[in-house]
Amino acid sequence: MARSFTNFQTDLLRTFVTAVDLGNYTETGQALGRTQPAISLQIRRLEELSGCKLIVHKGKELTLTEDGHALIGFAREILRLNDRAVARLSRSSIQGVLRVGLPIDYAIGFFQEIISDFVSANPAVTLDIRCNWSRDLLSKLHADELDMTIAITDSMPAPYVSHYWSERPKWVCAKEFHFNPDEPLPLVLHPEGCVYRNRVIEALNGEGRKWRIAFESPGISALQNAVASGWGISALTTKTLLPGMRILTPDIGFPQLARIHVGLFYKHVRQSEAALKLIEQIAGGVGGFRKTLKPTSG
Repeated sequence: MARSFTNFQTDLLRTFVTAVDLGNYTETGQALGRTQPAISLQIRRLEELSGCKLIVHKGKELTLTEDGHALIGFAREILRLNDRAVARLSRSSIQGVLRVGLPIDYAIGFFQEIISDFVSANPAVTLDIRCNWSRDLLSKLHADELDMTIAITDSMPAPYVSHYWSERPKWVCAKEFHFNPDEPLPLVLHPEGCVYRNRVIEALNGEGRKWRIAFESPGISALQNAVASGWGISALTTKTLLPGMRILTPDIGFPQLARIHVGLFYKHVRQSEAALKLIEQIAGGVGGFRKTLKPTSG
């Protein structure tokens, strides 16, 4: 006997994801060009296909059930793959304006290279690039002031995330840098509010280590230069390490840092062909993070 398959239609999944992100059916209907009853009907149809309750209403708010939490990650991934396929196979002229956010507290240079390649291949697309703190970029995305952004968050999955990965920051200093274990550690960090900074201070406080801020800047390149110049110790991700930096390991008193979570965020509804092309290119380029420099450990 032939096996019977259950197929989740992408339009039902897109309605589900949009409803979760926007928090109510009214705004979901406006975003997708449908009536509120039509949105409710699509959610019920998805629940019938899945055989379980996905969303419950608490007042005017929507809350995911345990099964809803399980499905939302799969739904985002299915939509991402669907949108990547559409972008890859599209033969239409790619044009328009794209508003893209890049985080100043992450590997901004890597994504600038990807975007530069995209611009070269799609000269009819106008890019509006905004560089800022991750938290500010996400706020702008939620307010429809950006079409997509790369950003760091404390936890995943998060609203509007399409693709995400985790990295463990590494303690680093200049190759010839020496520090006195009896004196406060000189730290090179982003200002307060940075995920890296929180990881570093929590780890040191947990070990009872004394520290002081020796250099502070919001830009990743400034931190890289300060560390390379021997001004202090910092925590950087693999892609932002430079030749001549030395990784500091637990066996010499530097505890392993908690992971940070980085994602590509965009709203699935009403994405242009240009946006889908760039999203596909960024998602495909994330694998480049594994091709890294190998600084000296010790």
